[in-house]
Amino acid sequence: MKIFSILILFLLFNGIIAQAQNVGIGTNTPDPTAKLHVESSNSGMLMPRLTTTQRNGIASPAHGLIIFNTTDSVFQFWNGQCWLSTHQPDCYDCTFDMTFSQDTGVVDRIVSDSATVQITLSQNTGNPQNIAFDVINSLPNEMFISFSQNPTASTSTITMTTKVLPFIQGGTYPVIVKAYCGNYSQTFIYTVYVEPCYRVSVLNSTQNYDLSTGLYTQYPSAPTTQPICVIADIDNGAQITSNTTASPAFTAGSLPAGSLVAILNNGYILGKGGNGGTAYSPTSGTSGAGFDGGSAINLTTKTYVQNNLGVYGGGGGGNAMAFEISWTPPPPGNIVTLGIFLGSGGGGGAGGPQAGIGGLGGNAPGGIVGFSFYTPGNDATAGATGVKGLGGLFNYPIPINLGPVSMSLSPNATGGNGGDYGYPGTQGAFDLRISASIVINIPFIGPITIPVANNIAIPIPVPPPPAGLSGFAVKRNGNDCNIPDNHYTTSGVKGRVGN
Repeated sequence: MKIFSILILFLLFNGIIAQAQNVGIGTNTPDPTAKLHVESSNSGMLMPRLTTTQRNGIASPAHGLIIFNTTDSVFQFWNGQCWLSTHQPDCYDCTFDMTFSQDTGVVDRIVSDSATVQITLSQNTGNPQNIAFDVINSLPNEMFISFSQNPTASTSTITMTTKVLPFIQGGTYPVIVKAYCGNYSQTFIYTVYVEPCYRVSVLNSTQNYDLSTGLYTQYPSAPTTQPICVIADIDNGAQITSNTTASPAFTAGSLPAGSLVAILNNGYILGKGGNGGTAYSPTSGTSGAGFDGGSAINLTTKTYVQNNLGVYGGGGGGNAMAFEISWTPPPPGNIVTLGIFLGSGGGGGAGGPQAGIGGLGGNAPGGIVGFSFYTPGNDATAGATGVKGLGGLFNYPIPINLGPVSMSLSPNATGGNGGDYGYPGTQGAFDLRISASIVINIPFIGPITIPVANNIAIPIPVPPPPAGLSGFAVKRNGNDCNIPDNHYTTSGVKGRVGN
């Protein structure tokens, strides 16, 4: 009997389904355009609720299958290619979640010049595709944003780095980051705090400038035992120079160990030019070598240079080219030393405000008797547009008559030229030739000149002395600097950068 009843109900239900065109729940008059019409004033219709993982576990979902995704709190349906959320136009539109590992970053400029943050992305709708990043607000010229990968995969973690130059003003800077995936985007505000630096202004031209002295004069309470950040702001048109090649034009001075210096140069920093060599003379102790130019900047700590005008190492001095022959008679006749002295001094190197001095000429060394013919080198000119001094030039014959013997010395002595800013001095040249003849009076004939030597080269007994090197544009002394080591001859940097 029980089995018969169940069979009757089954047949009756099938008959209703087969004949029913519309089904109403909560209504006896379902809308004719709806196969299922549900009416209620105190409850709703509950769709199957699945997580994204459970949804993806459905094998061969039917076209049009609908679920509620509890992971993303959104209705989704299978369109035959992908699960679409109700707001998506197609499978290539995507949505994603974006999180930052922290909301703020701090840059102290001493330990680090940058702040980093991790950005995690997780695409939750649409076919997998790349996500691109952009910074949509204006930032200072001294601040730079970079991403470890941009664009990146839609489910990934990348690093965003905020780097600042030392010259940036201290303060708080919002960075508005926008990420794009198709027509969908998200925005996040990441805040960077840059700790302030001490700022020292150099408004007027000065010599042998020491930044640490300027700092503690302007900020007497500045720390003396812990690292600090100092910005040297050199005013437009100011010239910082040196009056000696032994001292740089600009030095960071005695700042606490580990400090950071930033030089914002809108003027000229000029090393002094090297002097030209003084004519070589073993008896007087002068070597004839040109002198090195002086340094423009001398570092004592980590330094960043933003050069908007000129940093020039002093030019090297040219070498002297000279020749000396001296003879001291043996006792008891060694009262005086006899000698011949010929040559030219080297030119001075460019430098400011006191340029390199040309190598001196002068007379024979004290206590020596003889012929002395020296021409001095020329001084360089001073200032930012200073140019090298040329070496001395001596090239006219010298007649020597000793009784019946007539000699002519023909020197060609050119001192080395000084160097322009950033350039070494040059080597001079020396050549000495001799001609000699004897005049004999023959009775009934008269004087007859007999040539003994004609334009014979006299070898130089010593090698030429060296010319001076150019000064350093930046002498690092082992400290970090943003200008790579090299020898520069550009309009902005002239001279060596290195240790």
